[in-house]
Amino acid sequence: MSRDEGLRPTQRLFWDLIAAPEGVLSGLEMLVRDGRAEPGDLDRMIVGDARLSAADRLDIYANMYFFRLLDALKEDYPRLLAALGPARFHNLVTDYLLACPSRHPSLRYLGGRLPAFLAAHALERESPGLADLARLEWARADLFDDADVAVLTRTDLARLPQDEAGDLRVALVPAYRLLRLGHDAVSVWRALGGTAPSTTGDDTAATPGGGITSAATPGPTCAFDDGDHPAPLPQFAARPTAVRIWREGFAVHHRSVDDEERDALLLIAEGATLGRVAQCLSAGRPVAEATARFGALLQRWLDDGLLTAPRPA
Repeated sequence: MSRDEGLRPTQRLFWDLIAAPEGVLSGLEMLVRDGRAEPGDLDRMIVGDARLSAADRLDIYANMYFFRLLDALKEDYPRLLAALGPARFHNLVTDYLLACPSRHPSLRYLGGRLPAFLAAHALERESPGLADLARLEWARADLFDDADVAVLTRTDLARLPQDEAGDLRVALVPAYRLLRLGHDAVSVWRALGGTAPSTTGDDTAATPGGGITSAATPGPTCAFDDGDHPAPLPQFAARPTAVRIWREGFAVHHRSVDDEERDALLLIAEGATLGRVAQCLSAGRPVAEATARFGALLQRWLDDGLLTAPRPA
């Protein structure tokens, strides 16, 4: 900061010190060594007293900052928190923030890199599939802010002449994602919520972490320990799983889909007509069976509000 009394250098020093991984004093020492600060800069910025030094006062802000980030990630990843337990999750977040510090004014984007980070973390080697669980949770959180649009309804389809319906091109709503996972994270997600298995495959957000308590020991890079008896990490079935995620109003849902529905949704995303989708579903089937299959999928997509209003072919 030198002796520049401008606001920007003060803000930069404040940020560098509260984000220093080893604490304010260690952070200041590093900045001084790098020539980015002078030894007296902290005392010029913050006034200490007999009870708390300037470094102690700023350490309070630094701790508050970390725990605010931790709380934000708990909100985005409640099932991952339930799977790991508070100690492992705390340590994972510590590792994550050291590698991927917050760079955006909004905490809304803080967790976006966590699934990829977790995929290379020691916890993923202990419990393969945790990264897929994180991918599912982030997709659910991420699409919540996507735009609302008018959806395609049965009434819209009924207004079309039958000979034109096959030429209709529809699009998927913005608040939609299709994930292809290497593990069955959906079943683990459901179990961690303490809910009974759904007969439809549709899962709606439950109370975060509901039904799960865990006394966990720290992970490989320990920074926090809340007990001596670690809960076992979840076991994921290693099988390819396609999951579609969508939002209706304020409710986010997800559903495992078979290969056929996955491929049909990919065709729609590419701009195929409904006729083209129906044609692909008819391969190797009697006409009546193919028609019933296409009709069932279309009705499901309409019921879920997954398609936008029609557009010209």
